[in-house]
Amino acid sequence: TRQTMDELQKNITELITIQDREWDAMSNNHTTMVFKSLHWKIDKLQAEYSHVKTLLMNFVELEKSLESIIASINSGNKTDIQKLEDIKNQLSVYQYSDFEQRFRGSPEAVEEKLKKYIPIFNAHEPILDIGCGRGEFVALMRENGKKALGIDISSSMLKVAQEKGLPCSKHEALTFLMEKESQSIGSIFSAQVIEHMDPDYLKKVIAEAHRVLKPNGPILLETVNPLSLFALSNIYFLDVTHQKPLHPEYMRYLMESCGFSDVEIMYPEELPEEKLEEIPPSAELARIFNTNVDKLNKIMFSSPVYAAKGIKR
Repeated sequence: TRQTMDELQKNITELITIQDREWDAMSNNHTTMVFKSLHWKIDKLQAEYSHVKTLLMNFVELEKSLESIIASINSGNKTDIQKLEDIKNQLSVYQYSDFEQRFRGSPEAVEEKLKKYIPIFNAHEPILDIGCGRGEFVALMRENGKKALGIDISSSMLKVAQEKGLPCSKHEALTFLMEKESQSIGSIFSAQVIEHMDPDYLKKVIAEAHRVLKPNGPILLETVNPLSLFALSNIYFLDVTHQKPLHPEYMRYLMESCGFSDVEIMYPEELPEEKLEEIPPSAELARIFNTNVDKLNKIMFSSPVYAAKGIKR
């Protein structure tokens, strides 16, 4: 019919217009923005899928546990209340796993960020990852032929690591270290964990780490950088389980006081997209402006994380 032909012609015209706009966008260097958006969406979908898969497996197990308790609730079993309390605590861990999955990134993204640390641990085995989570660093080291193991207190995240065949187990950091013999561990790594620790507990962990490390063994503790206002507002305060920000110089002092030598503060990441832009230095005013921009960038957009590295001599 005439009406159908008109609608078809209209749709074809709209399609051509849309295609022309897309080609214009590409010719105007907008392609990069499109691809960045697509990559972001793909990464987000992958993270969500991984998270849903993990939650489904764990909730099936919880359902079985609850069914068992309900079946025996009339038997007068005094342990039922404690079992219910344990399951409630497990559910809280699953919720934190969801938080980690949403805001820290996919395992692939985390592993990519950790690659820069590989050379530090090359000659010091076995490698212990405290707070290994999904096992990204353990996997990375084992892919490079190193003996590595991880510990964490999150059952749900450990399941992700264990499904990959990684030697990651449920242990609390201080107890685990205290049970180890002196000079039995080659090196120690921990990322985004120490800010969750109470200061007194953290000091004990570092002291025990020094005891269990072999001579010349390195320790590297990565945490949120409080000297970056961007990191404080967008990373640190986002997570209510953080205890308090740890100043880099405090971590230097703490590690040195526990016996570590050659303590170094590393700033491994940059934020080029967030930094303020300078103007062409064609005049004296531009030089002054750019100097102030550099100062603001240092305060606001310095590396969102830092790593305190020390050596046991």
